[in-house]
Amino acid sequence: MAAVAYDTHDRRSTRPALRLVPTAKRSRPSVYWRRRVLALAVLATTFVLVGLLVVPAVRAGLGVLGGSPLTPAGSPTAPALRSVAAQVYVVQQGDTIWSIARRLQPSGDVRPLVDRLAGAHGHGPLIPGERLPLP
Repeated sequence: MAAVAYDTHDRRSTRPALRLVPTAKRSRPSVYWRRRVLALAVLATTFVLVGLLVVPAVRAGLGVLGGSPLTPAGSPTAPALRSVAAQVYVVQQGDTIWSIARRLQPSGDVRPLVDRLAGAHGHGPLIPGERLPLP
């Protein structure tokens, strides 16, 4: 609604009176709904692109792992899978990445090993009992 000033020729007041004037209804959809429809269209497009690009790439990768329906895992043409037990170090009280690296490599330059251990651990302090994957 809008307020419009009209001169009512009232001698008692020096200011004109205000009356509310109704506004016309909008025929176009509001910005709110247009934005929602646009967001929905972008989301649908994203799902379609993921389906067209990622799903075939994942299916192609399954053949390398021996899970392809064309070459079952037991067939002679399937690649052999081997399980590798990951080596881990359990952090003890007072351990640092440098002390762990020196324990793993008693001689020589340990800086490359420290970099790999820090990359495997991530950020934050070492906590006793934590399992640190060894590179």
